[in-house]
Amino acid sequence: MEMVRGFRGKIPADIIAVDMNISGDGVYDFSCFGVDSDEKLSDDRYMIFYNQTESPGREITYTSSDNGASFSVDLASLPASVAKLVFTASIDGDGTMSQIAAHTLRITAGSEELAMTLSGSDFQDERAIISMEIYRKDGWRVNAVASGFNGGLSELLRHYGGEEMTDMNPKPAPVILEKHQKVSLVKPSDKPGEIIINLNWNRGSERKRLLSVFSKKDGAIDLDLGCLYEMKDGRKGSVQALGGNFGNLEAFPYISLDADDRTGDTAGGENLRVNGAEISRFRRILVYTFIYAGLANWQDADGVATVKCPGSPDIVVRLDEYNTAESMCAIAMLENEDGNTFSVEKLIRFFKGHSEMDEAYSWGLRWVKGRK
Repeated sequence: MEMVRGFRGKIPADIIAVDMNISGDGVYDFSCFGVDSDEKLSDDRYMIFYNQTESPGREITYTSSDNGASFSVDLASLPASVAKLVFTASIDGDGTMSQIAAHTLRITAGSEELAMTLSGSDFQDERAIISMEIYRKDGWRVNAVASGFNGGLSELLRHYGGEEMTDMNPKPAPVILEKHQKVSLVKPSDKPGEIIINLNWNRGSERKRLLSVFSKKDGAIDLDLGCLYEMKDGRKGSVQALGGNFGNLEAFPYISLDADDRTGDTAGGENLRVNGAEISRFRRILVYTFIYAGLANWQDADGVATVKCPGSPDIVVRLDEYNTAESMCAIAMLENEDGNTFSVEKLIRFFKGHSEMDEAYSWGLRWVKGRK
């Protein structure tokens, strides 16, 4: 179906591909802004472009192509804080969009395809194009905006409330915790977004996830990420793949686990997400990992857990103790300090299983054998 400026219609599938291209002289940048209901970036990590090629949970990924870029989007996996995706094209350097030969945009959703083509005659002195928006309304819909924008990529970033990183304003260096060291996350803003706890592993310089590690005896290890939570009202439970307890980000328990990837193909690792707007409900969260299958070879895994919170430097907890045959590791404790802020303490303590860990931290849950 051919789209024209102002076209609106439903997106018929959750997994879509967006291909953007400009023909003509010049160098062009293509971007996707994941904005909230106020059309602002509440989380800069949802600006996807050549220098940030994937969102935190890889719901959006970017691939460059000749004279263009391609975005793969899993709409169903986007956090609720992302109300709209805005796709833009901007010129890098001098010139305006009036000089282009053509700007083409194509959405592939299942077996359907939507396409739009614009020419330089559609623009004057603008240096960027807001090409289209994909927004929530009874599912997901597309709006073919096809509107010129006077500024370039930096101005687009400021327009959507993002913060441009410069040498004078670098991303804070990560904080690497030592055992039993405790630090506090920066107190979140009125729109704190998500707190993401990522589990990954490192072999040499190659970054991979903690799910397809091989022990010295070539026994494949399946490591799972999970947590215990305790609310201020006394409710307790766990979020983990074992037993299918993947949680819920928007409703109780306000924690969700992305997925249980047992193939090792996902470079982004496994992620627990905590709804930052609901911090005041929590008393504490115990983050752990356990070996669901395979030999306990923690040294080869060389695991790394990272706590990411908007406004705070990343907090890194390395699984750097190895002399154990136990299959469960308590990684970190997040505790509510003043109603609106979490502290993070590195634990790295090993146990035979869930019950022993529960008893050590006085959680008081009843455990039964589970399976995937």
